[in-house]
Amino acid sequence: MAILGISSATNSISTALTSGGALLAEITLSGKRAFTEDIVLYVKKMAEESNAIIDGVAVVAGPGAYSGLRGGLAFAKTFAQVNKISLAAVSTLHVLALNLAGADCLIGAVTDACKDDYNFALFRSRKGKVERLTKDLVIHFDKLCGFLSRIRKEIYLTGNCGEVMAKVAELNPDTKIAVGHFNIPTGFNTALIGEKMIREGKISDPLKLMPNYSHDPNIREFKT
Repeated sequence: MAILGISSATNSISTALTSGGALLAEITLSGKRAFTEDIVLYVKKMAEESNAIIDGVAVVAGPGAYSGLRGGLAFAKTFAQVNKISLAAVSTLHVLALNLAGADCLIGAVTDACKDDYNFALFRSRKGKVERLTKDLVIHFDKLCGFLSRIRKEIYLTGNCGEVMAKVAELNPDTKIAVGHFNIPTGFNTALIGEKMIREGKISDPLKLMPNYSHDPNIREFKT
């Protein structure tokens, strides 16, 4: 079973192909070089290089940025429907937490939700497996910092919220902060989680799957 993983919820666009948990191909771009409209080119290139026949699609469905989520989901839903293959919707925060699967510790996955709010979920990593301890939450900055500062066990924070991470590390000496690529929700992790979901029958209807935004999109009608 070859699984296509697509992550576009942050300022990084990451796509990957996996089979049986092994990485076949991966393309990840960040910042100004990352555009969701290029996902089709990434997928075409990876499929040609790996000669893989894609049996399922896993896509990050949120929480995350409006335009990024919309672009990634639009491609994934269309690809799954046209090719009549399974579609799995994966949490951005779960994908981030999997970056730290090799460390036996608590993991706090954090991303910016705007309006002084943050997306957050708590996980535990043990023997290479990541267990979810909370659902995905939207929490105000002060409340999140207060909660994390009271944890008296080693905890790693991963994500793209340097302000939260710096504040909590100051309040709680047991806090460690992930660096570099450990803060990117990768297509590889998306595919790994999605493959397990597909095998367990936890699939989504391409016609009904909607993005999980942190807040409702701020769309206004302007009258002239």
